[in-house]
Amino acid sequence: MMKLILFMAFGLVLTGCTTNVTVEGSVPTPLVKKIPASVGVYYADSFKSFQHEESIEQRGTWKVDLGDQNLSFFRNLFQAMFTSVKEVGEEPPLAKGQMNKLDGVIVPRIVKYGFLTPDISGLNFYSASIEYQITVYDHSGKRISTWNVVGYGKSEAGMFGRDDALGDATMQAIRDGGARIAIELADQPGVKQWLASNEERQNQSDEDAGAHREE
Repeated sequence: MMKLILFMAFGLVLTGCTTNVTVEGSVPTPLVKKIPASVGVYYADSFKSFQHEESIEQRGTWKVDLGDQNLSFFRNLFQAMFTSVKEVGEEPPLAKGQMNKLDGVIVPRIVKYGFLTPDISGLNFYSASIEYQITVYDHSGKRISTWNVVGYGKSEAGMFGRDDALGDATMQAIRDGGARIAIELADQPGVKQWLASNEERQNQSDEDAGAHREE
């Protein structure tokens, strides 16, 4: 009887337990060829302070805070990817004049975050996945591409405490998603057309400037 009471009490402790995970780790600058464009980037509050909360039966509640590290990573990522980057305060269409020196605007979002623990998966590691959505607007404020990409990460259970292990897996998922964005964004059909249009517009501007100098 005493063993049953102790088991039930232990189950109640697990059910009421909350694990807080703050994602930490280095935020490296990706080594990629810069895309020749000046872009604005809009980070919504939901992106800046993204948190995930999930209750798992007999395992308590998990609260995962991606906000600061995710934001720092994406700031570094876009600075590395484009020749010029400026943060803007809203999603297009922007107020008149705000697009004057911009070729377009990029809006990253987190669509979904998920994780698995060893108790759930039966494997000896924690895993995390993040689905990002990248929306690109052209110089006129028209949406020209919406692209979803998923980053994955995992961390061995024995190397860290469970909160640190999930935090490490999540940081790896952020990096993996960022690497996919850096490598594949310019190959998206709408983005390809946008970059070609930017090049034509810049060439025309250079020709017009040269004609004025000759006059």
